Amino acid sequence: MLRAHRAAGHHTGRVLLVEDEPDQAAILEAVLRHEGLDVLVASSGEQALEIQHRTPADVLVTDLNLPGMTGMDLMRRLTPPTEDETTKAATPAPAVVVVTGSGSVSSAVDALKLGAADYLQKPLDPARLVSLVRELLSSDNVREAEGEDDDAAAGPLVFEGMVGGSRGMREVFARIDRVASTMAPVLIVGESGTGKELVARAIHNRSPRKNGPFIPVHTGAIPRELIGSELFGHEKGSFTGAFSSAEGKFEAATGGTVFLDEVGTMDSAVQVSLLRVLETYRFTRVGGRKEIEADVRIVAATNKDLLDLVDENIFREDLYYRLNVFTITLPPLRERVEDILPIAERFLVKFAKRYGTPARRFSEGAIQRLFGHEWPGNVRELRNVVEQTALFAAGELVAPEEVQIGQGRIERRTGRRSHHDLQVHVSPPHPEPEHHAPPAPITTAPPPAIVEVEGREPPPSLVEPPPPSAAASFAQPPLRASTPPAHDLEAREGADRGEHPLVLRLPVGTRLADAERKLILLTLEAVRGNKQRAARVLGISRRGLYSKLQAYGEHVGSHEAPETQEAESPQDNAEEAPAPASEEAPSVPSAPPDLDAGRCLS
Repeated sequence: MLRAHRAAGHHTGRVLLVEDEPDQAAILEAVLRHEGLDVLVASSGEQALEIQHRTPADVLVTDLNLPGMTGMDLMRRLTPPTEDETTKAATPAPAVVVVTGSGSVSSAVDALKLGAADYLQKPLDPARLVSLVRELLSSDNVREAEGEDDDAAAGPLVFEGMVGGSRGMREVFARIDRVASTMAPVLIVGESGTGKELVARAIHNRSPRKNGPFIPVHTGAIPRELIGSELFGHEKGSFTGAFSSAEGKFEAATGGTVFLDEVGTMDSAVQVSLLRVLETYRFTRVGGRKEIEADVRIVAATNKDLLDLVDENIFREDLYYRLNVFTITLPPLRERVEDILPIAERFLVKFAKRYGTPARRFSEGAIQRLFGHEWPGNVRELRNVVEQTALFAAGELVAPEEVQIGQGRIERRTGRRSHHDLQVHVSPPHPEPEHHAPPAPITTAPPPAIVEVEGREPPPSLVEPPPPSAAASFAQPPLRASTPPAHDLEAREGADRGEHPLVLRLPVGTRLADAERKLILLTLEAVRGNKQRAARVLGISRRGLYSKLQAYGEHVGSHEAPETQEAESPQDNAEEAPAPASEEAPSVPSAPPDLDAGRCLS
């Protein structure tokens, strides 16, 4: 059964999730929808193929072990051989993330050779999945280097999916050719959005290892405590949640290339292990003793000055010199303005064909607008602007006012400014009238929002009735009479810290009973109150779930009470709205997150 959920607001990316286990699919769907993504869910490879041809997705997340058509078969159908133009797909192939449940990743490595962007092992970490999907949606590598574009539009300026005729980019292309045939480690330096991953792929594609896997590891998107396991693998029982041994990316990349993106974010302990790999080309799994040979080529990238991190004792100096054997520095787009128009024209033709719009060329006024912008987001920002322009333009020639520079930025800045104003205006107990913000921002942030965010009572002066002139502005929405449930409050606070609201992190020292309560309530929220589905996800009986909810003070209807519930009925599949918690969770001391109770989704 197909379910499509379009997030409110502008389209931020479409994900096709292929999972034959309904409970697992429901949880992952909820996790991705929380990110504002448009999620399509298919239960088989055949259904996924039909959906992709009808409604193309940007990212495909598929289990390898599917009934009927396997995940590998699905990938082959979506990405037919590019040399056979008669069978070339009419729609662009998505970036693919494969999911495997086995301890070995040999099948995942085969998928990587077919063009998969990355792989994940079960039990899935929801936060890792979200980070990987978001990284792929903003990445430069989504099929641009694999023949999707019309290279004739840019002619000789195209080099491995990159466009550049400027002196700086010609130097980059020459350095790629010079180092590709060697085994030397390469450090790619450049601002965000300049195309560092495309450079890494170009090095791999022009090297003797081109037939081996290219494994990108986005170190900034992986929790620090998991980077070591992600890179080098782990042995069973080496840490909480390590229920079986697992290979890491270095083993998966045997005979190929490992690309370490944002290497400056690595934990110090992992830096030591990586230094040893660069010196000996041998490594040991987390919790293991056996040394494994690393038959890989290492390419790293950073958008920071690593020497500054060395001076701040954040990055090891010896590792810096081991990585910096050969450096490729990517110039920002503002320093190669002559490349702006060829890149923009190529993107315009590409996206106009994809969306079936007439736009093909920029008018003189539109070109001046492109040249007049500083492009702080570099090629990634230019790509986004041109994609929006291709959708917006009414004719073949794009007019100046149709160039979508700055769209969405005002809204984001206004949102941040409103939050700042909220903090500034409520901090003084008796603000002066002449410093009041206009009424409109006040209506968007009534005082109860401070109670929900901060989790404590505001000063009495902040909860006094508003003056008559502002009474109407506080009439909608009505004030809430009570503090929100503790698990809702913690989810909001976690979101403010950049954590996913459906991922539960608990500090060491949390009582087991408290951890269980928080996990059960959060799981109920993820499945939208469906108690039967929550019980299956948690691995307990429905009667056991009802008993725990009653113990927590949660409302359970008389028809659901465990003593009257003898057998499950079909009506249990109906979704039920969860009642708010009636008691606060015990206070937990602040400590570094060490336990991730939302990590084990099998």
